[in-house]
Amino acid sequence: MAKYRKSQGWAERKVNTACKKFINTYPIKPWTHYAAQPLLAEHRRAVRVVKRLEKAVELDQQTYTNRTKGYVLAALREALAALQKGRT
Repeated sequence: MAKYRKSQGWAERKVNTACKKFINTYPIKPWTHYAAQPLLAEHRRAVRVVKRLEKAVELDQQTYTNRTKGYVLAALREALAALQKGRT
């Protein structure tokens, strides 16, 4: 069993904030770490998907014009930056 961490990560804070709306859970309980694991897994999956799409667009030579490819890559990089901002 994993040791409970006293310092909270972003996922634990999100779970705690969501729980405080419905249940009086302050101070933070050790279970918030375990409840945050699915959120962390989904975040990692989203980052992988955006990186995979970015690489696919970079390697695609037939679907996009250079101008369109630039717009699509800029949008994907912006989404990736938003996902990674403060989450590392």
